[in-house]
Amino acid sequence: MKRHLLQQFLVPLLMLLSVACRQSTVGQEGALSVVDPVDNNAEPTEIYLVRHAEKDISNPDNQDPDLTPAGLARAEALRALLQGQQVDALYATKYVRTQSTLKPLADERKLEVQEYDAHDFNGLKNRILQQHRGQTVVVSGHSNTVLPIIEAMGAKRPVADISEQEYDYLFKVTLAPDGTATVETDHYGKAGK
Repeated sequence: MKRHLLQQFLVPLLMLLSVACRQSTVGQEGALSVVDPVDNNAEPTEIYLVRHAEKDISNPDNQDPDLTPAGLARAEALRALLQGQQVDALYATKYVRTQSTLKPLADERKLEVQEYDAHDFNGLKNRILQQHRGQTVVVSGHSNTVLPIIEAMGAKRPVADISEQEYDYLFKVTLAPDGTATVETDHYGKAGK
C-alpha cells in the first residue's frame, strides 16, 4: 500500500518536474533569441538633399526646362563633392532639371535615377527607409519641396525658405536607427560658373 501510494505521488511529481524543466529550457532559449527592437549595430541612413541646379528660364513657355551652363557646372560640382562618398541610390522628380542635376553622379556611379512624386514627402521617406535603410541616398528636388522633405524625415527646417535664386544649398539628413533625425546645412558649387 505504501508502495502504491508512493507511485501515485511520485509519478505526478516527476511529470510536473519534467514539464517545468522543459518550460524553463524553452523560456531560456526564447529569452536568448529575443531581438532588441533597436539594432545597435545598424548604420544610419544618410540623405543628401539638393534643389535642382540653375534652370534655363529663357523661354517662359517651357514648363520643363533643362539646366543652364551654370547649372550643368553645379551638377558637376555635386558629383565632385561626393567623390569618395558611398552613394547607393539617386532620386529625382520627373522634371528634366532635377534629373540633369544628378546625371553626372548617375553616370559616374552607374546608378539609375529613380523618380519620385515631388509632393509625396512621406512616401519618399518610406521608400528610402524600406529600400535603402543604412545606406546613402541623394535626392534632387525643388525650392518649394526640399524643406518639406527634410521635415518629413523628422528633422527641423534648417532655413526659413529657399528663394528662386538659391541653388547652392546642400542638406544632409541623418536618420539614426532609433528614428531620430538631424540635418546639416552646407553650400556647394559656384554661382555663374
